[in-house]
Amino acid sequence: MAQDIDADALLDLSFLTEEEQEAIVEVLSRDSRLRVLEEGRISKLRESVSDPNQLKILTGDWFCDVRSKRHRHNHFGSDLVRASIRRKKKPKGERDPKHSASVGNLEVISEPAFEEEATFEVLDGEGRLPGEAAHQLPQPIDTQENTSQASKQEPKDKAETTNPFYPLNAEEEEADTAPSPDSLVTGQSNGAFQNGQEAGTASPPKSNSADPVKKLMSSSVSSLSSTTLSSSMMSLYSDSDVGNVEVRGCIQFALQYEAKRKELHIRVIQCQDLAEAKKQRSDPYVKSYLLPDKSNHSKRKTAVKKRSLNPIFNETLKYKIEQAELQGRILNLSVWHHDALGRNLFMGEVEVELSAWDWSNTGPAWFNLQPRMRVLPDILSSRGRLFFAIKFIPAGTEGAGLPPTGELHIWVKAAQSLIPVRSGTVDSFVQCYVLPDDSKTSCQKTRVVKRSLSPIFNHTMVYDGFQAKDLSEACAEFTLWEHETFSKQQLGGIRLSLGTGSSYGLPVAWMDSTEEERQVWGSLIAEPRQWVEALLPLRTNLTPRT
Repeated sequence: MAQDIDADALLDLSFLTEEEQEAIVEVLSRDSRLRVLEEGRISKLRESVSDPNQLKILTGDWFCDVRSKRHRHNHFGSDLVRASIRRKKKPKGERDPKHSASVGNLEVISEPAFEEEATFEVLDGEGRLPGEAAHQLPQPIDTQENTSQASKQEPKDKAETTNPFYPLNAEEEEADTAPSPDSLVTGQSNGAFQNGQEAGTASPPKSNSADPVKKLMSSSVSSLSSTTLSSSMMSLYSDSDVGNVEVRGCIQFALQYEAKRKELHIRVIQCQDLAEAKKQRSDPYVKSYLLPDKSNHSKRKTAVKKRSLNPIFNETLKYKIEQAELQGRILNLSVWHHDALGRNLFMGEVEVELSAWDWSNTGPAWFNLQPRMRVLPDILSSRGRLFFAIKFIPAGTEGAGLPPTGELHIWVKAAQSLIPVRSGTVDSFVQCYVLPDDSKTSCQKTRVVKRSLSPIFNHTMVYDGFQAKDLSEACAEFTLWEHETFSKQQLGGIRLSLGTGSSYGLPVAWMDSTEEERQVWGSLIAEPRQWVEALLPLRTNLTPRT
């Protein structure tokens, strides 16, 4: 196919590096394998389907007919790119005379002189920072004026993550020129992940170390074949950085919680003294997560600022979240270089424990960018909330001696803001017991709601055989589970009881209800025949029953 393509139709790919060409060749190889599989599928259809019209639809021949009407040639784009890569590269300064005319109409991407000059202007400007030492923790830093010379080593790899199965995300194009940022207010280091106090200078911070951060190499993580982790999770948690990009510079941002809207606002203002990711340039953007939620639901991103080592963003990233839930969250802000081929490079990150943040100070603060950090333990106290209602009907209160025994009615309505153990959505269900009976007959479940972080169950359950005095010795346990093909994993639970620590005179571990849970159970006992609604957090610290 490649030999039938006219030389005038070939693309000028001489500006690509060897690594970039190898990446394209891998994609072309995968395309060839998929094309062979497709041809096998079509051949089977031709043997099994007799209706010509249906066969035309199933095989995709209708698309070939439409394509032939729109395009003069029958070449696929992959064939054109393959032939362009195979074409022998001319020495610098020479050009194929037959091809020169067509090249004049193409937009050739290369390293223009004006781009290099613009880069050197930034390098020679004031306010540059040396690299931050790899062992230091991110913290608000005092600001001082200084100058330094940036490293010009070009990275060898451009992957954002070590996961080869990472689905590439297309970033937004560069927005209009950002307005000037507010006066810079810097934080003062106190050894903790707290926002700083107001400083009297508006200059970017000075790094404490003159030595650049050691470049981290890709490890065996790249050999993982699991696709359960999304790209963002692998980029967030990996033992090594891919791409050999020096981690240096700092980021300025401000945090504010809007109580009326129940929103966390992260104002990303600017970065200073970023490393050069590729060809003496960087196209940075900022990405955020509220850990330990590492799903796409928790991800926010700014626009890409092209050709800038000191980008100004002035963007606000927003999260709808209850303020009480922030106590167990860690804000992760990471800076990435957006590559033209869509494979992004890690340039540094900052993590802030929101439980230690001073919310009265809404001014911006500077933080040094740090190398990628290891996976943190799951410190989340709750993985969402459960909305439900309960009612107790004493024996004989419905007339005609009904019900014959007391009944406990449970209405599981919905769950909200679930945080999955891994990325993506959750296939979830709720399981209930009325303890101390933990037999199979006491277990009732809702249906499985697939692919949702806020599933609606709308499921009712009834437990009978109760007397009013039994409620003070019993405990209604709700647990929410993530359903998998051959297993299940508990995300969290609720235990409604008086929390006395004992049942029928025996000490039990499951009488560990929180204050909120005890109040709901107390309302149930005090108000029979009345629905008691509640929205409670799904605790991750349920004490094992035995």
